[in-house]
Amino acid sequence: MIDVALLGTGGTIPFPDRFLASSLIRYNGQLILIDCGEGTQVSIRKLAWGIRNISVVCLTHFHADHTSGLPGFLLTVGQSGRDRHEPLTILGPRGTQRIVDGLRVIAPHLPYPVHILEIDEEMSYPAKTIFQLNDLRISSCHADHEISCLAYRFDLPRLPAFIPEKAKAIGIPVQKWKLLQRGECVEFNGQTIHPEAVLGPPRAGISFGYLTDSRPTKSLERFFTNVDLLISEGTYGDPADQDKAIENKHMTFAEAATLAKNANAKELWLTHFSPALPNPNYFYRQASDIMANSVIGHEHLSKTLIFPE
Repeated sequence: MIDVALLGTGGTIPFPDRFLASSLIRYNGQLILIDCGEGTQVSIRKLAWGIRNISVVCLTHFHADHTSGLPGFLLTVGQSGRDRHEPLTILGPRGTQRIVDGLRVIAPHLPYPVHILEIDEEMSYPAKTIFQLNDLRISSCHADHEISCLAYRFDLPRLPAFIPEKAKAIGIPVQKWKLLQRGECVEFNGQTIHPEAVLGPPRAGISFGYLTDSRPTKSLERFFTNVDLLISEGTYGDPADQDKAIENKHMTFAEAATLAKNANAKELWLTHFSPALPNPNYFYRQASDIMANSVIGHEHLSKTLIFPE
């Protein structure tokens, strides 16, 4: 299972009651942070999932509301007890090394190493995996913003069910069952036994996506196909702001809902609200009329994604 939480839902500038848009993911004892604008570490503290175990930071792009919180965050991680044996990896578009180096002028000394992985066009979608944390696979797709911007997708595959009766019929010792369950081949009586011989049909895994800041595109619809949850920007709620959305390379609630529906996403969380949008709930119907399972995001909205039965 995977836990997902919103740390904030604001765009451009933080407010006392609205942290900047970012998200935290918890899987198998490890944490992944998506974006780190001003004040993000405060919301991390309030959520109380921990900070030392954040192993990966995924940056969507280099605007200040998505990166300016990095120096304080990195220092706080260092003060949590993390050491040189616990590296932290930062993923982002080409130029991430330069941005992180610049921000670290005011946070130069950390007790742990920071690794940078810059994602270029060749590494992005349709390449399946750019980074893997245990079994959780991270892939990316270039979004349509005024600067280079990435959308992220997270997939946790599920192995087929192990069928003991099949293993018993072949005569495979119980000691070798665990290897076959993990999808590995085993040698038995001079033969190579493939996992397919003792496993059931394929089973659906867990997937979710994160998108901000961007215009809707067909490539993004394909990238997020069949995700269990799509967290997407909805900078503008009022359809009268459509021209602003186009000019500033953002989306309205209706456009985000249309993208989610076309991608066959099971659920949509809206985030990254304009400072000029004090009450996003007022425009909820703009999304829900298109994508019934839509949610207006808020600080620390969270959900546990589990494998379907």
